[in-house]
Amino acid sequence: MMMIKRYFAVMLLTLIILSPFCVEAEEGFSLPHKELIFPVGDLTSPHAPCIVELPDGELFAVWYALGPEGPVSAIWGSRKSRDAKEWSKPSLVNYSPGRSNKNPVLYFDKERGTLLLFWAEERRWHKWKRDMLRFKISKDLGRTWDDARDVSNKFRGFLSRNHPLKLDDGRLLLPIYTDWNTSSAVIISKDGGLTWDGPRYILYLFGTQPTIIQRSDKNLFTLMRTGMPPRLAWQAVSRNDGYDWTEQRTSRVDNPGASLEMVKLKNGHIALAFNDSKTTRSEISLAISSDDGKTWSRGRMIDCRPQNSNCYPSIIQTEDGLIHVVYVYDGRSGIAHFVTNEEWIRGDI
Repeated sequence: MMMIKRYFAVMLLTLIILSPFCVEAEEGFSLPHKELIFPVGDLTSPHAPCIVELPDGELFAVWYALGPEGPVSAIWGSRKSRDAKEWSKPSLVNYSPGRSNKNPVLYFDKERGTLLLFWAEERRWHKWKRDMLRFKISKDLGRTWDDARDVSNKFRGFLSRNHPLKLDDGRLLLPIYTDWNTSSAVIISKDGGLTWDGPRYILYLFGTQPTIIQRSDKNLFTLMRTGMPPRLAWQAVSRNDGYDWTEQRTSRVDNPGASLEMVKLKNGHIALAFNDSKTTRSEISLAISSDDGKTWSRGRMIDCRPQNSNCYPSIIQTEDGLIHVVYVYDGRSGIAHFVTNEEWIRGDI
C-alpha cells in the first residue's frame, strides 16, 4: 500500500512540475520550463549530454547515440537560438566508423571565440579495448570543425564527462576518470586546451566522473560519482590549482552510482544537478549551496520516471541568470532540457 501511495504521489508531483509556473522568463515562457530536444524514438539510446551557451544567447547541446551506420555510437548535436521555439534537428558532430564515440564535453573560449569539443573514442590495443581522449576545435560556433586530434597518448583509458573549469590565471582544467580502476583525475592546459599536463589524480578506486568548481577562497572543490556504500558522493579539495588533492571523504550528497554536475553561479552560490537518492536514478533534482559546497538545500525534483531513469545531467548558468540542465530522459529514450532559476530551486516561488 505504501508503494502505491508513493507511486501516485510521485506522478502527481511530476504533473505539477511539468505544468506552467507563474514566473515569467525573458524569453516569454514560464518557469520552470521543460522540453525534449528531439522526439522520443528519433535516435537510438542517446546518452551523456552536455550543454554550453554561445554568443547572443544561443544554446548548443551534444550527446552520443547510435551512429548512422551502426553498431558504434556517434556524437550528435542540436542548437537553439534565443528566440527559437524548438531545438534544431539533431545532426552529426563526430562519427568514427568502426569506433564508438562517447561522453562529449563542450567548452566555449570567450577570449579566442572558439568552441572545443572533447570526447572519448574507443580504441583497441592488442586484445583490450581502451578509451582515448580526443578533441577538435570550431571557429564558427560548432558549424564546422578542424580535424580531430588525440589529447595525448599519456591519457589512454581516460574518459571525459563534465565541463572544464577555467581558473583566474587562464589555465584550463578538464576533469577525467577511468572505468577500469574507477579513479578520478584532472588534466591541466596553459594554452587554451591545445596541450595538457597530468593526469593529477584526485581519488583512486572509489570515485569517477568528477565535477569541479572554484570556491570563494580560490581553492578547488570536487564531487565524484560512486557506486559503493554508503552511497554518498565523494568529495575532495585542491589548494594548489588542481595539482594535488586532499580531504578525500564522502560528502553529504546522496548518490546511487550516477553522474552529477555543479556550476558556480554569478552570486557565488553553487547549483548541483544530481540523482537525489542512494538507490535509484528515476528522480533527477537540483540543489543550492551558499557555503562553497559544505551544505546543500533540500533537493528539488525536476523529473521522475518511476519505471525508468533520468540521469547524467549537464548544468550551466546563462548570461541572463537562468539555470539550464540537459539530461538523459526516461531510460535513454531522449534528451530533455530544463530551465529554471535559483529561487525556484530553493522553493521561494
